[in-house]
Amino acid sequence: MTREQHRNKIKNRVISVSRILFIQQGYSNTTIKQIIKGANITTGSLYNFFKNKEDILMHICREVFMNAVEKSDSLVSNQKDPCIRLSLEIAMQLYFVVKYERLAEIYLAAYKSWQISTIIIQMGTERNREIFKDHKKDFIYEDYYIRTLAIKGILHSFVDEIVNNKKIELNRRIDSIIELILLIFNIPEEQIKKCIKKTHKILKKEKVNAYSFEI
Repeated sequence: MTREQHRNKIKNRVISVSRILFIQQGYSNTTIKQIIKGANITTGSLYNFFKNKEDILMHICREVFMNAVEKSDSLVSNQKDPCIRLSLEIAMQLYFVVKYERLAEIYLAAYKSWQISTIIIQMGTERNREIFKDHKKDFIYEDYYIRTLAIKGILHSFVDEIVNNKKIELNRRIDSIIELILLIFNIPEEQIKKCIKKTHKILKKEKVNAYSFEI
């Protein structure tokens, strides 16, 4: 094993252990000492790769984002409608945020961190531009950036409500968020209704698993 392979192995082990601990006991309740013990490494080894616990969460969030993109695209590989791609990606994340309380807490911790939010917004902007580039040819990068900021705000508010209130029924929650986000991209309401209906049909058919945080 080369030096670089060894470094990657340690880094991936830290991320894997941290993900499990965050899910099992929550982000705020997990300590750096627990991560070091679980990964069977020294304190120095951990700080060679990560500045702090927030930095570890940032790496996990980046991984989750990419997994969500890959999974949603694989389920609609034959779909040209950008609304379906975005709708399915959002619906899957929301479904598991509601289903797994610890996951909701992790999302909320990420949204509250501007360091992590910056990465989420950057990746989201590129993702939205990639999805809609053939349908919104008059959009410039700033148009996607502004809309991604708005989407982040919507998701943050709803995840906050999930953690602290839970008064909205799951499907109503998912449908409302998808509708709000697609309206940001000026999608007609009739098309949004069809998109939401198709999204639920795909989720039901595929019986999507919690791929992003599988333990």
